[in-house]
Amino acid sequence: MFVPLANGPPSSHDSPRLRPQMTRQEIEDAVASGSPPPVFTPSLRRSFRKDRQIISHEDSSDQQFNSRDAAQHQSKEAKSKEHGMFFRPRTSILDYTELMYQGSDRIRGLVTCFWTIVGAYLVSLLLSHYENNGEFLSRGLASLIFSQITDLILSDLGLVLSTAFVVPFVRVLWIGRWQPRFLDPRKLQAMGMQAVAELGWLVFWYMWQGSRGWPWTQRCFFALHTAVNWMKVHSYLSTNRHLAGDLKTQAELKAQQNPSKNVVAQIRTLDSRLCPYSARFPETQTLGNYAMFQLCPALVYEIEYPRTSHIRWGYVAEKMAGTAGIFVVFYIVVAHLMIPHLERMHEVGLMLTTVHLMGPMATCWLLFFFITFDSIANGFAELTRFADRRFYDDWWNARGLDEFSRKWNRPVHMFLARHIYMPVRELWKGSRGFESSQLLRRLRKTMPPSVAAMAATFFFSSILHEVTIVVACRRWNHGVFFFSQMMQIPVIILSERVKWLHDQQALRNWGFWVAMVFFQPFLLCMYTYNAFLPKTPSFNPVQTTSVSISAVNSTAAF
Repeated sequence: MFVPLANGPPSSHDSPRLRPQMTRQEIEDAVASGSPPPVFTPSLRRSFRKDRQIISHEDSSDQQFNSRDAAQHQSKEAKSKEHGMFFRPRTSILDYTELMYQGSDRIRGLVTCFWTIVGAYLVSLLLSHYENNGEFLSRGLASLIFSQITDLILSDLGLVLSTAFVVPFVRVLWIGRWQPRFLDPRKLQAMGMQAVAELGWLVFWYMWQGSRGWPWTQRCFFALHTAVNWMKVHSYLSTNRHLAGDLKTQAELKAQQNPSKNVVAQIRTLDSRLCPYSARFPETQTLGNYAMFQLCPALVYEIEYPRTSHIRWGYVAEKMAGTAGIFVVFYIVVAHLMIPHLERMHEVGLMLTTVHLMGPMATCWLLFFFITFDSIANGFAELTRFADRRFYDDWWNARGLDEFSRKWNRPVHMFLARHIYMPVRELWKGSRGFESSQLLRRLRKTMPPSVAAMAATFFFSSILHEVTIVVACRRWNHGVFFFSQMMQIPVIILSERVKWLHDQQALRNWGFWVAMVFFQPFLLCMYTYNAFLPKTPSFNPVQTTSVSISAVNSTAAF
């Protein structure tokens, strides 16, 4: 079963909200992330710790740690901080419920004011719709969303359960007693077998989706959930393949007679990877451990995650109510503010429709953020006692798509950073395969490793978007998503190379948001008007809008 973090190094990884004191660097980091550290009084700190305790890397029964544990902790912390992917107890910046648990109510009035205004506007909108149509809510979109819902739920359950094949896959082929001798997890054969298994699983579920005859909304949801589960499968297999290779290397080093100091140091380094805190690989490779990873709102697999001490069921109920409420608001905005304009798009034109949709589309985008990262992600984190709630950073301060991609969706960013960006960067730095081609040698000299890794990451993300949209829509739309993503690379490089533009932080932030507010509805109109309208005999704006809105929102989500 999954083992919570307990007997490990001292609690230097506790979140700033739990520390009595903070260093200058910690305060500067917190302010830079848009979350100034609250000032706790001793009584407030004691009451908060009593109400909500985090199981940190500190064991009250054993306050003394040997030098080996401290060295392992410092090594892992330094490496993790370098890549910015260390899991530690942290809260979401805009989670006002968590802030109130801490005794900070700085944004409580702002949140109350915002949702009060939204509620008042929705009441006015519903009354206007009743006066014009004789009903408060449009039921066309609802009939589409909830059609064949039982088949969708059962298929999605089968999708999630099928990912459990990774546990016997790892135990039998890489670390089991029946492991084939020719299959070394450190060799390319193991990587190839992993790729075949992942591709076969992905193709099967995409074909399953295509054979069900679902409407657009169900197919888009299933395609996105398939992509998310594939990322979990890939992270689990890749991480355990590397750990299995470390285990095999450690066994070979231990078999040496009279090992040198360097060999002993290598054994200790490998041991710190196999047992970072309390749990040890491969004992952690169980169905219970994988089930916990599947439920945790994380796409990067680790042997252990920081855990909270208990579940706050009131917090879970609040997040569930928030999810339902935001979904209702999302439905009203789409059905009453977007579909009527799309129905008249062929009459008024694409550009005018884009202007009409800028406000509603931006609202849908914000609602998508709140329902995904504030409600659903925090709700599952509470249910699984997952303590690292840093699902996003201050994306509203983004000055470009690269910064926005890092801050808007940290789970996906961490997946891309660990499994795409970092391997490509290391390959670009030290691989000798580039010496075989003169063109590759020149390209390697002119392009820094960070730029090559960024281009590879954008390319992979663009391919993933395009495949997801093609599968969901069953139509190739000339690679609009792919090219819209890849065209950001020269813009990013230009903004970094031109000193004057690089220094204009406020101007870049303004420019980014103007582009986001305009181009998202423009992209939606292109998919609706240019792709669906000319090729569909009977144009159904409800179906087209549903899949297109989900597709555009998924672009930001990935």
